[in-house]
Amino acid sequence: MAKLKSIRAGVFGLLAMGATLGAATQAAAEEVYVLRGAFDVFSAGMNQMTKRMQARGINARAYSNGAWRGLADNIIKRDRQGGVSYPIVIMGHSVGGQEAAAMSNYLGQNGIRVSLVVGFDPGFAQPQPFRYGSPRVVNFYIAGQPRGHPYRSAAGFGGSINNINIKSFTNADHVAIDKDPKVQSRALSVVYAAVGK
Repeated sequence: MAKLKSIRAGVFGLLAMGATLGAATQAAAEEVYVLRGAFDVFSAGMNQMTKRMQARGINARAYSNGAWRGLADNIIKRDRQGGVSYPIVIMGHSVGGQEAAAMSNYLGQNGIRVSLVVGFDPGFAQPQPFRYGSPRVVNFYIAGQPRGHPYRSAAGFGGSINNINIKSFTNADHVAIDKDPKVQSRALSVVYAAVGK
């Protein structure tokens, strides 16, 4: 009888261990994706802001432009396993700003809610309009310049878009916009509010 109890305890122990190993691991913190512009070298400010967020305890990482689709597919896969920690925030400068809109739309189309998108003079081509989900969108851009663009919405978008012309408070150009202390301060304050840190 004692042997039977021991066997049962061993079986239940293995089942419990298997359930634990099979369970998806929940991410420990919010997920902030920072997308640099073309060639990476012109977006040093995105790296600066990533480090400032990390120093504040925010789960933020900077990536080369072109990486957005792989990042989004990874989020979708992990979400199905319960391994994504919300809120999700996307930031992008120049080409990375274009990709931030594309990434947000793609995630929304696949049932992933993005809480905030922050753009820095998205360009050079016009970013696709926001269509899915209900993110808050804030864009720091330079009105009247050929390289950057405001963000737009299209049918299906339920969020808010705030395009801020930086000419009202600084003279930074397209290359310097993400490095400008005034722009960084305003952008990071929006992110801090979104993640609650």
